[in-house]
Amino acid sequence: GGRRHDGLSFLRRKQPGYVDLELAGAVRYRRFPLFDSSHSLLEILTLIQRAERDPRVGGIAVNLSGIRLSHEKAWELRRRLEEFRQSGKRVVVYLDRVRLKGYHLASVADRVVMDPAGMIALEGLVAGSTYLKGALDRIGIGVEEWRFYKYKSAFESIVRGGMSDADREQWQALIDDAYSLARDDIVSSRGLSAEEFDRLVDEVTLFLPEDAIEHGLVDTLARWHALDEVVLSLEGSRRPRLKPSTLTPPAEDSWSEPPRIAVIYALGVCAMDTGIQARRLVGDIRRVARDERVRAVVLRVDSPGGDILPSDLVSEALQQCGEEKPVVVSQGSVAASGGYWISLNSDAIVAAPNTITGSIGVIGGWIYNSGIKEKLGLTTDHVQAGRHADLGFGMSLPFLPGMLPDRPLDEAERQAMERAIRGMYGSFVRKVASARGRSEAQIDSVAQGRVWSGVRAREAGLVDQLGGLDTAVRLAREKAGIGEGESVRIVEYPRLGWFDADAI
Repeated sequence: GGRRHDGLSFLRRKQPGYVDLELAGAVRYRRFPLFDSSHSLLEILTLIQRAERDPRVGGIAVNLSGIRLSHEKAWELRRRLEEFRQSGKRVVVYLDRVRLKGYHLASVADRVVMDPAGMIALEGLVAGSTYLKGALDRIGIGVEEWRFYKYKSAFESIVRGGMSDADREQWQALIDDAYSLARDDIVSSRGLSAEEFDRLVDEVTLFLPEDAIEHGLVDTLARWHALDEVVLSLEGSRRPRLKPSTLTPPAEDSWSEPPRIAVIYALGVCAMDTGIQARRLVGDIRRVARDERVRAVVLRVDSPGGDILPSDLVSEALQQCGEEKPVVVSQGSVAASGGYWISLNSDAIVAAPNTITGSIGVIGGWIYNSGIKEKLGLTTDHVQAGRHADLGFGMSLPFLPGMLPDRPLDEAERQAMERAIRGMYGSFVRKVASARGRSEAQIDSVAQGRVWSGVRAREAGLVDQLGGLDTAVRLAREKAGIGEGESVRIVEYPRLGWFDADAI
């Protein structure tokens, strides 16, 4: 028998479908082509953008089961889904077990679907450290902190038994800002009051499925494989489920190569050959500066800082690149100290509201023998030429790198170190003041090593705009004069191999 072609089946076929976005695993910046089950942030953001523009797509169904990502990436993903909804399309999110970060992301949806055996835990947010001073005193290791700026707290965990007032102040502000961000978004999306949300966090905290329904945190209970019924109730008709791979990239003019935007990642501590790998990073920045096909550059910074030398080398390379083409910086979870330094020489700095940024300051310290050598029955001896040559000399232990110096600094050495640290701080403040168009006094008032949330950093003039990686790419497009409808090719650096050799 022949196939039946009736009007209803034709209409049904034409109904816009829902793209399945299954996000189990880590959301990283880069994904290796082989043997890598993680997701790349840029890939997810691009996929949502394609779904937004594709007339075959009416919505996205997001599976958050097993997702692993930072608070900042969760905010970026949420904001992109919010934009997708504002285009007139719908979002359904499925969750099983989430805490505040995951629920904040899920709450963006038109329908929040919870697994019948799931749980939501809204304990709030906490930040803290383990403090080693008592243990180091007990085993005989001495530590000096060279701290001349109020909020620069990198050595606190080894010189104190708890937070200083200044560190408590800055971290409480960061936690309060992050909590307010999540609360404001959640109450706006779910139609709760701020007071009711605070009460749920403080008095209920753990929500089994029935509790989550009762308190308005979720809309329905269902498993991921049964989401068709949820879509049916939302849309009034059954909708096909689409695989992300069916979303075609925007058509390119085959006669010409589209303009390129280079996205360069500076990830990890500021160091020459580890972390951001400044040697290689400088080479990549110079390469894209010379490449005439690349019309603009986005530097994605996710770094807690580190050494001044690699920071300054990258900063200089970025400045030279900026003389050739627009450079926009996108700050991730952390862009502090050296991570802020390398952000400076750009046409604009974009940060998320919950980015940790700033930390304009310099700190140092000294770890030395204060009895452990004697307890172990070890002795050291040496000869020297030069009054201070013995400063770094001390006991070395098998299997451990370096030496534990025998002594602390004397007064002359301390003064020399303070001079150096104050000089480096002055240089840092001058660079920021020059790049941000402010006086040194203005920068010093928000510096002193203090870390700020992206929201506060924008108020303080340390960043230009709130947004994510896609915001920075859009801004780079504008600054390069690439039209809204014009296709563009994103090229990412550093180049990756086929697979992660370290994981094998």
